[in-house]
Amino acid sequence: MVLAVQAHGQAPGAPPQSPNNTGSGRQTPPKKPATAPGTTSSTGTPRAPSGAGTPPPGSAAAANDGLDPKYLEFEVLGMRFRPPVQSIMRADGSGITAQWTISERADPPRFVLRVSRLVASDAISTPAQQIDSYVKSVSERPSPNAVFAVRSRKEFELDGRPAALLYTSLREGSGDDEVSAVQGYFILQIAPNEFVVISSLLAEQDFASVSQLLERSFRTMQVANQAALADERSGRIERGDHLLRGLDEEAMRRALDPVGAKGEAPAPRWYRITRVDATGDVKDVGYMTMVVIDAAQGLANPDRRESEWTKTEKERGMLVRMQVRTLLDATGTAFSDTEARYWTRWDRGREFWTVRSTMRKDRASSTSTQLGIRSEPTSGSPRPILEVADVVPKEVATEPRRWPIPEVGYLSQAESLVLPRLFPKVTAPADYGFYCFDPRSGRLAQRVDRQVPTGKGYNIATQTTLEAPAIAQLVDERGILLKRSSDDGSVIEATTGQALLDLWQKKGLPTK
Repeated sequence: MVLAVQAHGQAPGAPPQSPNNTGSGRQTPPKKPATAPGTTSSTGTPRAPSGAGTPPPGSAAAANDGLDPKYLEFEVLGMRFRPPVQSIMRADGSGITAQWTISERADPPRFVLRVSRLVASDAISTPAQQIDSYVKSVSERPSPNAVFAVRSRKEFELDGRPAALLYTSLREGSGDDEVSAVQGYFILQIAPNEFVVISSLLAEQDFASVSQLLERSFRTMQVANQAALADERSGRIERGDHLLRGLDEEAMRRALDPVGAKGEAPAPRWYRITRVDATGDVKDVGYMTMVVIDAAQGLANPDRRESEWTKTEKERGMLVRMQVRTLLDATGTAFSDTEARYWTRWDRGREFWTVRSTMRKDRASSTSTQLGIRSEPTSGSPRPILEVADVVPKEVATEPRRWPIPEVGYLSQAESLVLPRLFPKVTAPADYGFYCFDPRSGRLAQRVDRQVPTGKGYNIATQTTLEAPAIAQLVDERGILLKRSSDDGSVIEATTGQALLDLWQKKGLPTK
């Protein structure tokens, strides 16, 4: 059975990806609000921002109110709220300029939300003043063939903070080309001239019911105490760094897959990748294998023969090898094969990885490659540097990206893929912070992992960046992955190679 890999640390099953202010302008409404591509699941064990009045993570909320009992966390904004049930989310950008798109898991969705931070031009402002300014600017500069009207407006306080909610109607075009929608803005003040803004877009016929649902959702918003949040973030990094400093060769070897009874190489673990579509049907979208072994660095580079290995390439360490096949259409005539090999030396002093992704359709194919290197310090460069280079067909080659390695809490790519195997055995929830290269956003970012004991294993909630939604994993007592709900909406579950082969052959999906 031919296979391929996790695309440079992306959520397994996701095809290779590359990495303004919603309150300040008018959106153009679609005929039907469409789910943003690549939206992500809101599943995962949440970690509440610290602050007065903030209930504990995952605390139960009022039942039958149409809202998810779990909060969506926006640590960069220092707030959280409960979205409507069956919501999916995507994060774009980083830091204070990040934005998040949330929509209903339906086709078409009844609402699309956009969450962002707004900084007013005046030193002091209010939500009501922001709404006044917006309504005035749109009214004074009407678009041709467009009708704009305020549908509803209210100002109120939320936990002592000024807030406002505006809905406007917008119609453009005429006859069969007429487009009508309702656009809303929820604005909550978090500083004298700073606001959290949630813009919304919904169909005219859904306004009565959906606007009430959204208001219930917005009113669950909680703002964290910023000093407590900073302390929490610092504490996570300290715990993550403490964990990593305790990883000697013996501890890392416990993450390896077992060799056979007669010393045979470990067999790869197999995973089925599925996604539930808008109709509720489970669709096979890919499969994955993973194996963790003791190997020389040279094995992480498929372009190098063993006879060519240098002294450095002969050094041994932990190698994580992953293969993933991702279907790019329903019939499997187009698919992506990716093979990734992530290596780190036993003393954690160096790392190396290669990722090769090939898109295939009929007889045509196109391959892109990523190479990552972290070398030891030298006299000319006393601080270790991480270099990542990407080679994409038909694109001009660019210089490798470089980052100095943080002095505390740095997690290698190989370690990030087997992190649950390296966690201590805990009897109460624990969270850790790390610095790790995030392939999806293409940057060295802060990562958060929360470990919660459950039965004979653990639930692990991972944010690969502070902006990203949590990815939920269920692992056994050894930290071996059993199930993962990825941030692209896909789910991977442990299976066997034969069971997967039989299933794909039965469905007529490509296995070669």
